[in-house]
Parts: sequence; structure tokens; C-alpha cells
Amino acid sequence: MKEKKVFKYNEDDILEFMTESLAAQLGFEEFSAKAIFMGEAGKDLRMVLVLGEAADETMEKVDTNALDIMIDYNGSHSCNITRKNASLLG
Repeated sequence: MKEKKVFKYNEDDILEFMTESLAAQLGFEEFSAKAIFMGEAGKDLRMVLVLGEAADETMEKVDTNALDIMIDYNGSHSCNITRKNASLLG
């Protein structure tokens, strides 16, 4: 039997882990990202994450609060389909 491993991550670690993991899954070698946690743990905690090319200067203009309102959940535990609104992505 393998020994158990215990992990404890803070907000920055979680954001970095999720960002790098999703970027690798999507084939980004170099990327820019904007991510934020919203809501309350145990109630409606969620993360809005935007990934783009490394040289994407429009990333600063991305409004994560507006994206949170405009898009549905699109994780593996959700059956919702994301609504796409390109104007929110700069």
C-alpha cells in the first residue's frame, strides 16, 4: 500500500496550479493568463480563468467579473454549455 500524501495550497498556489495545468492541456507552451476566485467556499465558490497567447496584450482588458456573469460553468462536473462572448475577451 502506498503512503498517503497530504497537500495544503493557498489561493496563489491553486491559481497557479490550475492555470498551468489547463494551459498544458490546451497546448500552450507560453501563455498569458488572468484568473480570479469568486464566491464563498461551500456555497458558490468558483474560479474564472482566461488563457491566451504569451504576447496577448489585450489580456489586461479582460473583465473577469463580466465573464462570471455572462458564461455558464464549463467544468467536468457541469453539463452546461459555455456561452461565448468574444467582446468580453478584448
